[in-house]
Amino acid sequence: MRIVPAALANIIYPKDLPNGLFTSLIIGCLLLGLASLRHGSDLQGWLNVIENWLLMLLILPTATATIALPFKYRDPSLELKLVYYLGMFVAFLFTLAKLRYWR
Repeated sequence: MRIVPAALANIIYPKDLPNGLFTSLIIGCLLLGLASLRHGSDLQGWLNVIENWLLMLLILPTATATIALPFKYRDPSLELKLVYYLGMFVAFLFTLAKLRYWR
């Protein structure tokens, strides 16, 4: 069975993902960022929360999308929004591992 390039693009780049999936990822990142308050809710705790939110919702997803820009140049069907959400998911997993092993 031979797969034509258009069908391959539909396999690699999913188009119809539910918006609830992305909304739950954002809510999960926001709630996971609040885990820094376990050490205390003083100014330092809230600064840690803001740092986690910036890391999960802005810095790592933007870096992932920036690295994917050459792929967008090569394949115009690549959606950078999906790459941004992929970076957000990776940041979510990184934060989970950070909370588990860093004390």
